[in-house]
Amino acid sequence: MSTIHIASPSGDQSQHEEPSLRSLWERGLVQEGSHYWREGMPDWRPIHELFPPAAGSASAPPALPAPAYSYVKNPSRLTAIVIVMLWISLAMHCVTIISAFGQLALLSAPFTEAQGQANDLRQTIVTLATFAVFVITGIAFLKWVYRANVNSRGFGATNMTYTPGWSVGYYFIPILSLYRPFQCMTEVWKVSQNPKAWQSQDGSGLVGTWWMLWIASNLFGQVLTNWKHGDTVEGLRTFTMVSISSEVLDIILCLVAIKLIKTIARNQEDLVTTG
Repeated sequence: MSTIHIASPSGDQSQHEEPSLRSLWERGLVQEGSHYWREGMPDWRPIHELFPPAAGSASAPPALPAPAYSYVKNPSRLTAIVIVMLWISLAMHCVTIISAFGQLALLSAPFTEAQGQANDLRQTIVTLATFAVFVITGIAFLKWVYRANVNSRGFGATNMTYTPGWSVGYYFIPILSLYRPFQCMTEVWKVSQNPKAWQSQDGSGLVGTWWMLWIASNLFGQVLTNWKHGDTVEGLRTFTMVSISSEVLDIILCLVAIKLIKTIARNQEDLVTTG
């Protein structure tokens, strides 16, 4: 077995037996651009000609490109929780409507005191259950709003107007709560479309519809809270019919909110997975 002479690009020379040199080559310890020579060769040749890839061997695939965008914190689990709670809220609004129609049926004919008490107990239980679901859903939704804003900033969007904290805080500030949350959601919507040029993106009719329904729902809630229907059957009947209208509005609001959250979440996921 002949000795192989190696000349590095810097001019340093060394001698190796072929098995030893092959081991160095496979471990990447032979400098790129080196040449080799052994007895019988007319001149020096590039080292890579000495150890060409084995026939049929597959070359290593190139490294995957780094994703253009990444989450600050993955919202997938929280998104799923919010959507489930919105469906539960929708179901509770349906239960409330059924209970309200039961009350209307009771009021349409003479009823006993026991029937009235049973009706009041059912209405109270349904109202408390619906309120509990509303609170839990609201907390989950506001957490989602906060995280959507955080991730929007994490995508590299610059000059965003509303911080994650204020995107939640505006819901609790009188007057500002009438329009700031809508502006915050619109900003997140645009960033989720194109973080690098979000300010040139169009707004969304979906965001606008969601916000109009939210305002209308709150107005209905204020009206019903302050309603003075007295103790008359007719007054209670009118109050019940208005409350049914409010519940129908809330059902529509839940459906639009689910669509809005799913769309923003999907757009942000597309940024992370495909850039």
